[in-house]
Amino acid sequence: MTTERMQPLPAASASTSASGTPGTATSPAPPDLAAISQRARRALAEAERRGLPPEPRVFEVFYVFVGAEDARLVGAVEALLPEGGGANLDALERIHEAHLSLDGQAERFLDVGRQVELELALLSESLARRSATNDAFQYDLTRARDGMSILARPGTVKQTIRDLIDLTGRHAQQIEGHDAELAAARSQISDLQDELLELRESAFLDHLTGLANRRRFDSALELAVHEGHERGPLSLVICDLDHFKRINDGFGHAVGDSVLKQFARLLRQNVQGKDTAARFGGEEFALILPRTERLGARHVAERVRQELAARAFVVSGSRKRLGTVTASLGVAEWRRGETGADLIARADAALYKAKNSGRNRVIVAD
Repeated sequence: MTTERMQPLPAASASTSASGTPGTATSPAPPDLAAISQRARRALAEAERRGLPPEPRVFEVFYVFVGAEDARLVGAVEALLPEGGGANLDALERIHEAHLSLDGQAERFLDVGRQVELELALLSESLARRSATNDAFQYDLTRARDGMSILARPGTVKQTIRDLIDLTGRHAQQIEGHDAELAAARSQISDLQDELLELRESAFLDHLTGLANRRRFDSALELAVHEGHERGPLSLVICDLDHFKRINDGFGHAVGDSVLKQFARLLRQNVQGKDTAARFGGEEFALILPRTERLGARHVAERVRQELAARAFVVSGSRKRLGTVTASLGVAEWRRGETGADLIARADAALYKAKNSGRNRVIVAD
């Protein structure tokens, strides 16, 4: 038998007795307008092949799709909007909502977008100045070459060479200044792009627990159900912490939040591969387990239940014991022809059966 310690709670601590080649960094390249234009045309062509109109949301989904920037979005498009499948704006809206919508972060997203637009404008201006400088330099060199071909006096030749050296030096300084501007603009654009990616990713996470939020859960379940037709079994586990209101009422929300975060950590430790752990809402959580039959899902659920029940929580300030925190879990295996909502309903019914049977147990739906 082993003993583990959980991470300390802000107002409580917990102990457990249970068995149980990096790449080389390179400077970002300047934007390739030809590549951007080509990608936009590909996005519209992909939408047209699926019978979808060139609307803003359609374009946004397929612009990301052809760039293969988001593997989940690519999988959802291929599964829910196959070529030749006919226009399906409902599926398109669900994909956009699940993968591209930003809710309350939309204003920040637009602000960062405006910064990117400004940086691109400055970069374009710098490139234009550099092009003008190159043209002027080429013109001066041509004049000097033509003049050299008809010169006779050595003194004039020497003066022309001195002028050329001076001209070349000034040009080199101008180019150096433009290169510094370009490097700064590229660095700023790269930073802004990273922030955009971070904003988009955080839109699909539960900020308290770090698990997938309900939007990400709905999208992942829909995709898993669609793939279940071809890739085999799929199971869903819904978990609910027992008597959680007593923890919030008796010890405060800070302790309650810490219990939620530690339970989320336990769930993450029990998923792998394409599994999805999500906060379903409040003190309810869910596990989507692709390629897992109900017996395997029951084994995962039972392991989660036992590991949680083995942990003893203690309020750190007063050393007052919270007692054992337990969870009830409902398990359901997807049936062919069943929708995601149907699967949730059966897992939820099994969960409530576990609650009504005394809690701290796993019930598998028939």
